Amino acid sequence: MPNGAAPPQTIGEPTEPATIWNDTSIGYRWGSDFHYPGIRSSVVQNIGYLTTIGGFRFGSYAFNADYLVSNAANPESGGPQSGGAQEVYSVGRVQFSAGKIVGRYLGFGPIRDYGLTIGYEFGVKNDAYSERARMLVVGPTIEFAVPRGYWNLTTGLRTESNHNGIMGADVHFHTAWHIESSWLYPFRAGPVPLVFRGFASVTGPKGRDGFGVATTTEFLTRMSLLADIGSFAGHPRAVYAGIGYEYWYHMYGTPTQAAPGTITSVPMFQAEIHF
Repeated sequence: MPNGAAPPQTIGEPTEPATIWNDTSIGYRWGSDFHYPGIRSSVVQNIGYLTTIGGFRFGSYAFNADYLVSNAANPESGGPQSGGAQEVYSVGRVQFSAGKIVGRYLGFGPIRDYGLTIGYEFGVKNDAYSERARMLVVGPTIEFAVPRGYWNLTTGLRTESNHNGIMGADVHFHTAWHIESSWLYPFRAGPVPLVFRGFASVTGPKGRDGFGVATTTEFLTRMSLLADIGSFAGHPRAVYAGIGYEYWYHMYGTPTQAAPGTITSVPMFQAEIHF
């Protein structure tokens, strides 16, 4: 799961499940304390991303593409003299809503809607490992009835294949259980409109990796607190900036005793423009 585990998050998602809508944005994240298995030093990353997310007749969709540029601590395959590694990573999810399909509200108690989520994650990177991640995700989803914003939970299965350029071999992992959740909560702090959003995921052991190491359960969460600064210039929901945080435990399923750099805990600066 090199750079994502849940659908991309949006600022402008409406709460009405029957609405057909779209929110497309470009964004930027920066952090100075990223880590990767096998790398002892902290890695600085500049990350640009494009996100489109919305609703359609039978559900909702979310697609995101990250372009991640590391400093020389995570070098290209030619070594530190070649500069930092570059990675393109895309995440996509499509959720089919039971309420939209049957044309009526099916929620009850704490549940607003439920359905089925299918998705993918694809990634390539030009470091020595030469990642070629290919993942598929499928499972039932619950949408909780929260008073503002949204909160969902998906439980299911995830398949994965990858490439180990160091060993010169493709890797096909076992199908693993997978749980992911995403949330968005808008609120105000005095005159400032804010949005707290994020995702978390847990993926079970998936067999042995490309070095023959038995993988273990992996946890990833990424969250952000963004201010709607565009609202002060008469353009609400257009420009956001704030802080983010990412925590990744047992990155790629690698146990902590197997390699350094398997835990990331990094604050980030984040900004977005929504169209």
